[in-house]
Amino acid sequence: MAKKKSDPKRVISLDAFGSAKNYWICWIRSSLSQFFLAHRMQTNLKQPCSFIGSIRPEEEHPGLTFPMYLMSFNLEYDIDLVLLANHCTAPMEMSLSRQNPLLGGLLFEDDYYLFNNEGLAKIPFSHPQTDYILMLSADKQTDMEDYVALLPNIPGIRIVCQDTPQNIAKSQKRSTEVLDFIQYLFYEAEAAAKEHRRQKLFAKLNHKMSVAEANYGHLKFPMEDNRIITSPLLRREDL
Repeated sequence: MAKKKSDPKRVISLDAFGSAKNYWICWIRSSLSQFFLAHRMQTNLKQPCSFIGSIRPEEEHPGLTFPMYLMSFNLEYDIDLVLLANHCTAPMEMSLSRQNPLLGGLLFEDDYYLFNNEGLAKIPFSHPQTDYILMLSADKQTDMEDYVALLPNIPGIRIVCQDTPQNIAKSQKRSTEVLDFIQYLFYEAEAAAKEHRRQKLFAKLNHKMSVAEANYGHLKFPMEDNRIITSPLLRREDL
């Protein structure tokens, strides 16, 4: 029997997603800009909130950037909250592709959404025009209920829907596609958070992550100068 050809464009959800960490995701509406909302979260939740980069889900349109902000409740148990913009201004070439030549030029710029039920959107979603996504993650042994309960208390936001990624995906028509993309967002956010912490530590050590051999006396064996300092004491916030 001939084998069925696989579609290289389709992303397969990893069975391991959610086995090592707990995940919670919610879509919100807010009239605040990303900077003011990040500051509002920092003030209300009393934790630093830092810009950690942007997600670029479309290779053919690199101008599509969705900023992310990180708030860490606990470094030991990896309890992180990421604020992600759900829409940005679409590049002109994307808007022109939808232009009706009979009606003339565009009067307004289009928005491109990560999740939306109409217009320019990456993933079809049952809830329209949400502004931001909040993504909460923690180690598997951590109970996230107390942290989930903090989210509705952030001033200036209205939660449209929230749940685990698996439950959110089940409520959508294209459940596999939705879960695949949510998984992608969490993994991209985790990678950006890790790099942000590395750069922060790198700057704290005056851009020196190793100790040169010249600083050691009476070495029995030679030492490589590019050895990385791994002491957990370096990651203490009070140092």
